[in-house]
Amino acid sequence: MPPKGQRDHADARLTRHALDRFVERFGVDEADAEPTLRSILARTRRLGRNPDNGAVAVLAIYQSRPLVAILQGDSCLTVLTWPQFEPRLIEFGRSHVPQKWGRFLRRLTDPI
Repeated sequence: MPPKGQRDHADARLTRHALDRFVERFGVDEADAEPTLRSILARTRRLGRNPDNGAVAVLAIYQSRPLVAILQGDSCLTVLTWPQFEPRLIEFGRSHVPQKWGRFLRRLTDPI
C-alpha cells in the first residue's frame, strides 16, 4: 500500500506503445520493461487530469529521473520524460510545476 497522497497503478494494462516508449526514453532492456514499469507505477503521484479525454497524468521516479505516465481508464497509454511532459502541463489542469517540487519528488523516493 502506497503512502498517503500516492497511488498504486501497477495493475494498469500496459500498452505496447507505453512499453516501447519506456524502453526508448529510459534505456531499459526490452525483456525487463514490463516488470520494471509495473514496479515504478506502484508508487505514483497524480499531476492532473485532461478534461477533454479523461486521461490522467501521474508522476513516478525511475533511477532518480522523473517519469510521467499517461493513464486512461485502466490502461497506461504512454510514458514521457519530464521535459517532454512539461509543455503539456496546461492540458492536465496545471499552469506551472507543482510547488515545492523537490519535496514532491522526494516523497516518491522516501522509504515506506
